[in-house]
Amino acid sequence: MNDAFPTGKPHVSYSEVRCWKECPFRHKLSYIDKIDLGDPSPYLDYGTAVHAQAEQYLNTKTMDFDKLETDLKEAWEKYGFDSEEYIESQRAYRESQGWKPKPHHYIDEWIEWAKICLKDLPGFLDTNFPNWELVSAEEMLYEPIPGRSLKFKGFIDGLIKCDGPGNRRVYWVIDWKTAPPRGWMRDKRRDFNTQAQIALYKSFWRAKNSLPSKDVKCAFVLLKRESKPNKSCELITVSAGPTVEERARKMVGSMITSVQKGLYLKNRNSCLFCEYKNTERCP
Repeated sequence: MNDAFPTGKPHVSYSEVRCWKECPFRHKLSYIDKIDLGDPSPYLDYGTAVHAQAEQYLNTKTMDFDKLETDLKEAWEKYGFDSEEYIESQRAYRESQGWKPKPHHYIDEWIEWAKICLKDLPGFLDTNFPNWELVSAEEMLYEPIPGRSLKFKGFIDGLIKCDGPGNRRVYWVIDWKTAPPRGWMRDKRRDFNTQAQIALYKSFWRAKNSLPSKDVKCAFVLLKRESKPNKSCELITVSAGPTVEERARKMVGSMITSVQKGLYLKNRNSCLFCEYKNTERCP
């Protein structure tokens, strides 16, 4: 145990900081009280399988679609995502929340979506990152946070170097995101809490490697479900200069200070998709 921080860990991650930013009380339940009420989700297992193949492509310039299919089918079998019970539970939940019905998609559709976006990925990378070369895939960050006893922990999906303006080479910090067919809505594209992830990864990585901010760019690559070939990948660049980096770092500092002081306020505007909503933990 780490007596210096209530979570008992010597580090914080972006996902933890975001959880706190959205609702400090949810952060307490999840990271301090260690109460996990999350249910299995096909979106999570789909994302994991697609990420694994994207990582393999960066490392080897190959993909294993047989393994992709096996991984997805094993997850669907394990959690019964195509079972009548699961389908009914999802229908009933949406009805209880007052949401519109949503059609169920079976495993063969998910496999097809994954193959489409992954087959598009090589050409997409070549087009958007001319003459790219791999620096690393799934690079771990475990970096000191200035003025704190904690470390910042994270994993960068992809680090590449490619041709940039003025005949110079630039680094790109990339994060894969599986997404709906239309990509992200405007609000999410502009949401600082979303942008902070890639800004923090850039900031800590370039500091570790003593690189100026102008030499490191960052972006999300959306891998869209339900998309047609040649339309399934999208680049979302994030302008994360020194000012944005500093703002993101200040958010980390504010989170650490708040948690150390035991301030666990509830944000009622963040309840919609919360697993603790209307439970005994958060009535």
